[in-house]
Amino acid sequence: LEFNKEGTHLAYGNSDGILSILELGQSKSDNGYSTHVCSKPYQSFLSHEPEFDCLKSQSIEEKLTFIRWLNRCGPSHFLLSANERTIKLWRVTEVAPREMTNMNFPTESGSRRKVVIRSNSDLKVPLWTVQSENKVVRVYNKKVFARGHGFSLTGLSTFSDQETFLSSDPLRINLWHYDIDSEAFSILFQRSCCGRFCSLTLVVIAVVDLMPERIEDITHLITSLTTSPKTPALFAYGTNRGSIRVCDLRAAARCDQPAISVDNLPSTEQNMILILLNSIADVKFLNNSDRHLVSRDFMSVKVWDLAMPSIPVEVYAVQSHLRPYLNSICETELLFDDFKLSLSSDDRYIFTGSYQDEVRIIDRSLSGAGTYKLKMECDDSPFYSNFYNQSDLGASSPDSAPWPRPLTSELIQAPEDEIEGNFPITSLFSPTNVKKWISVSWCPNSLVAATCHADAIHIIEGVEREAHIPVSRQSLEDRRWERAHEAGAAGAAPGCTSTPGSDPTECECHKGHIMKEPLHPDSQSANLPLHTKHTLG
Repeated sequence: LEFNKEGTHLAYGNSDGILSILELGQSKSDNGYSTHVCSKPYQSFLSHEPEFDCLKSQSIEEKLTFIRWLNRCGPSHFLLSANERTIKLWRVTEVAPREMTNMNFPTESGSRRKVVIRSNSDLKVPLWTVQSENKVVRVYNKKVFARGHGFSLTGLSTFSDQETFLSSDPLRINLWHYDIDSEAFSILFQRSCCGRFCSLTLVVIAVVDLMPERIEDITHLITSLTTSPKTPALFAYGTNRGSIRVCDLRAAARCDQPAISVDNLPSTEQNMILILLNSIADVKFLNNSDRHLVSRDFMSVKVWDLAMPSIPVEVYAVQSHLRPYLNSICETELLFDDFKLSLSSDDRYIFTGSYQDEVRIIDRSLSGAGTYKLKMECDDSPFYSNFYNQSDLGASSPDSAPWPRPLTSELIQAPEDEIEGNFPITSLFSPTNVKKWISVSWCPNSLVAATCHADAIHIIEGVEREAHIPVSRQSLEDRRWERAHEAGAAGAAPGCTSTPGSDPTECECHKGHIMKEPLHPDSQSANLPLHTKHTLG
């Protein structure tokens, strides 16, 4: 699931190997952002078919795992798609159909009219006419990059030079060139008995090779990969032990020794639960800086400064409500879910997924108070549904309040017996019931984002703040007082004199009825709600 660099198209793949592209309508809002108006199918085609690895006697599914757009140059779109082993380069373009006219025979269907040619003047020269008003979308497979990995792909990322890209499996990172898929680049990473390097006849360059001499010596597995959007030689990868390695191809062709190393855990850590919780699910460079990295693990999102790699400079808890139930979660395979993250063009917002009907949007300008929990709409409501109205401003549930908003608590109070550890988390997160918002993508230069679970894609959009009435802290405080007064009216003591602006907790009849409703932060985006625009089954 990924938007293209221009923000005009959204590509997504499914488990059948079909890649589909949506064309997004665009219009400029008052605040300068491109606003999503409508979307329509652009093209769908079969990207991958099931394969069988005869050497290892295992089948390779056609399920698409990665889609990456290239920068557009000219009228055509280029993108990479990959399943577990094979990467393909596609060209998508609009072609005006041509029709032959001025023929010497009748072209009407079922026509019995005869054409009589008595002289040279009766002959016609057939002409090709282009129907520019009725263009069709054609897809061409340009390259197939195969046989480069012995394990399932864990990452795919393009360099900004538009000539090379990287792909990774758990033990190796390979460098590819778009124009060459069948010819080997000689890379020297095996030493022969005579002391010289051996040249391998592969179609890729192994930039990073973590394969030890013995399989028992494996300590780190590559789980994610990213390249710098500004520097063509800079890339980073995350491992299953919470480490992030930053490498520079300008310093060495082989990057087994990283330029910068970021470690979440000590190398001697043996607690498997702690290792799984800190495993790097995704890592990204900021769009406007090579100095900072954003990583996602199971419980949190962290921002790292490469000038100070010892500790993260920003930490945002995204699934802290699951911490009391980690013992039950460990009985399932939820700890192996690789939640992706996406950044807005100005690096202000971080978008990532969670479980059931919740996703997270992090506003970095608000520091720790900017983690917003969004409640996604049901899949059976596929059309525009703006749930922002005046009643939502004083809603009792934080999930229905406008976005962005700070959240004071993410965990609903549970009974004591459930807090003690008897919460049936395994039944709640059963394979048939759980929704996992794994893939996310933020549309460039806009407030549009997309996320998906196994059955549907949701496109969400932030509405410009000028379209709604600003709400002050005082008005929200008054609403809290009014609701507390109404809730405590039944048990109000005679002569209750609490008034708006006063603290209702000073009155005994209102204690216990004060709503814990979050307030808007004092920021320019405080009145920016969010709604689901389309749901694509």
